Amino acid sequence: MADKQALNATFFAFRKREKAVLLPATLVFAVLAIGMFVGFTALNWQAFVDYMNWAASVSASNATAAANGTPPSMDAMMPPQSVMAIGPAYLLLLLGYYILLASYEAACLRWMIHGETGGLFGLTLGADTWRVYFSYWIWLLLLIVFYIVCAIVAGGAVASVVIGMQGGAEPSASTVIVPLIAGFLMLCALIYFGVRFAPAAATSIARKKFAFFDAWTVSKGRFWGLLGAFVLLFLMFFVFVIAVEVAFVVMVGMSAMGNIGHAEPQSAEEAFRAFATPQYMAGVIAIILAMSVASMMFYVALFGVNARAAALALEEGKITGSSGK
Repeated sequence: MADKQALNATFFAFRKREKAVLLPATLVFAVLAIGMFVGFTALNWQAFVDYMNWAASVSASNATAAANGTPPSMDAMMPPQSVMAIGPAYLLLLLGYYILLASYEAACLRWMIHGETGGLFGLTLGADTWRVYFSYWIWLLLLIVFYIVCAIVAGGAVASVVIGMQGGAEPSASTVIVPLIAGFLMLCALIYFGVRFAPAAATSIARKKFAFFDAWTVSKGRFWGLLGAFVLLFLMFFVFVIAVEVAFVVMVGMSAMGNIGHAEPQSAEEAFRAFATPQYMAGVIAIILAMSVASMMFYVALFGVNARAAALALEEGKITGSSGK
C-alpha cells in the first residue's frame, strides 16, 4: 500500500487538466435541466394560472373575512382540481431530474478520477449513472432511518421532561440537560456518518461497480481532511450568498423603494406595481444567474472533494478498481 498522501481536495475540481470537460458537462446539464422545467411549466401552464388565481382569491377571501370578523370559507381554501392533478407529473419531473443529476455527477467523477469521458460531453445513461442514482436512494433510506431514531430519542426526551414535571414540580437539571446532550450527540453522529459516507458515489465510480459502503474505507483516516474541505466550501458559499443578497438589497431594493414614494401602498397590487420596475427585474435576473453559477461551482467542488478521496484510495490500494464497465 502506498504511503498516505495529503488530501488537498478543496479545489481539486478546478485544477488545470489536459482538456475542458467539467465546464461543457455543466453547461449541457444546465441546458437540459432548464429545458425539463420549462417543458414541465409549458405542459402544465393552465395549472399554474389556476394556482395564481386561486391564491389571489384566497387572499381576497381572507381579507374580507378579517374585515367582517368571520372565519374564511373552507371551500375557498381548497386548491383547484388542475393544481391537485399536477402531483404525478411533478413526481415524474423529479425522477427525470435526479437521473439527469446522477448522469452529470457521474460524468464529473469519472473525469476527475479516471480521466474518462463519453456520451454527450460526458453525460450518459451508462452504468456509472445508475450507480450514482442508486446511491441517492441509499442516502434517502439512511436519512429516513436517522430521522426515525431522532424521533424516538426526541420522544423519550419529551417524555422524561413531562414525567419530571408531574405534580407541578420543577424539572431537575438532568431532565433538561440530558435531552440537550442527546440532541448534540445526534447532530455529531449525523455529521460524522455523513462525512464518512460522503465519497459513496465517487467510490462506486472509482471501483466501476456499486460500492456505496466502501466509502467507509475510502474516508478512513481522512475524516478531518474531508470535514475541513466541506466546511470551507460551505462557508465560502454562505458568504457569497450573503454578499449577493446584501448587494441586491442595496442596489435594487432601495431603487424600487424609491419608486414607491413616501406614501405607504394601499394594496398588494400597488406594492407589486411599485416593485415591478426594470431595475428590480434586472436585479432579480442578476441574482438568479449569480446564484445559479455559484451553486453549480459549489456542487462541482463537492464532487471534486469526493473524487480526490476516492482517487487517493485507489492509488494507496485501499480500494481496487473493477474490470467491468
